[in-house]
Amino acid sequence: MNKFIIADASPLIAFGRINQIPLLFDLLGKILIPDIVAAECLNDLSRSGASRIQYAIDKGMAEIKSHPPYLHNKLVLIHNLGPGETAAISLAISTQYPLLIDERLGRKIAKQLQIKLIGTAGVLLLAKQKRLIKKISPLLTELQKSGYHLSAKLIKEVLQQAGEKFL
Repeated sequence: MNKFIIADASPLIAFGRINQIPLLFDLLGKILIPDIVAAECLNDLSRSGASRIQYAIDKGMAEIKSHPPYLHNKLVLIHNLGPGETAAISLAISTQYPLLIDERLGRKIAKQLQIKLIGTAGVLLLAKQKRLIKKISPLLTELQKSGYHLSAKLIKEVLQQAGEKFL
C-alpha cells in the first residue's frame, strides 16, 4: 500500500472514539499525524479515543510526522487557524497528500490552497460505497453519542447519498 492521508485532530479523535481508525487505514492508507496534532490527541491517554490512536501508531497504521515550520509560520501569519489545523495543512502542502479535516475554516483554506480533502462524513460515505461498511447511520449515531458534532443538514445529506433514511 502506498497511500497516505494527513489527519487533523478532530476527525482522528472521532474515529478513535468509535473504534474505526482501522477503517481509515483500510480506506485511505497510512495516517500521517502532524506532531502538533499528535500532542493534542495523545496528551491524555485516558481521554476518549486517545488510546486507540496510540494503538494505531504502535501497529503501524499511523505515524507521527514533523510539519514544515516555514509553511506553518506563513499560514499562522495569513490565517486565523488553530495550531493543529495549521500543522495539518502545512504537512498536506509539503507532501501533497490528501487531508482529513472537518473544521470549517480549515476546510475553506485547504480548498483555497487546492489541497484534496475529505471529512468524517465523507469517509463514512466512501467506506459504504467501497462496501467496507454496510450502513452509515449506526456510526453517525455513535459519533453523535460520543459528543462529536455533525450538522443535521450534513447528516441528512450523507444518509441520502448513501441511500439510507434520515431519522
